[in-house]
Parts: sequence; C-alpha cells; structure tokens
Amino acid sequence: MIGQLKYGASVAAVGHAGGATLQSSVIPFLLRGANLLGIDSVMQPFQQRERAWQRLANDLPLEKLDTMIRMANLIEVPAWGAKY
Repeated sequence: MIGQLKYGASVAAVGHAGGATLQSSVIPFLLRGANLLGIDSVMQPFQQRERAWQRLANDLPLEKLDTMIRMANLIEVPAWGAKY
C-alpha cells in the first residue's frame, strides 16, 4: 500500500494488530514526500474519539466498505488471509 501512495499523501498507523514492526523501505516516503502518521487512540479524550467515530459514520462510503467484506467460517480464515 505504501508504494501506491500519491505524492504528498499520508498513511496512518493504528494499533498493533500485526506487531510493532513496520516491514517497509523509506524510499516511498522519500520519493513521494509521504507522511507516516501514528494514531494514539488510547490517550485521546473521549470527546475526540467520539468525534472521530462520528466522522467515520458520516464520511465513510459504505458501498466501498461492503466490497471489502468477505464472509468466512473461522476455519477458513487462514486460507482467505493467504489469498488476499
């Protein structure tokens, strides 16, 4: 994904779902003037978190989100992960 960023774009890193290591090169950031933004949602005041969730509810095009959803049984998850 980072290699596909447009010039001057930003990418946000949220959570530690895959671990704290970022397997990447600095080249996409240097060549594209891109920004890596860290998000600390734990220490944000509740009102700011509530505003962020409201923005997602209002601004996220649900039809695009629907195209990213794949239904699977738990036993199928490893195969789906390898495929996508």
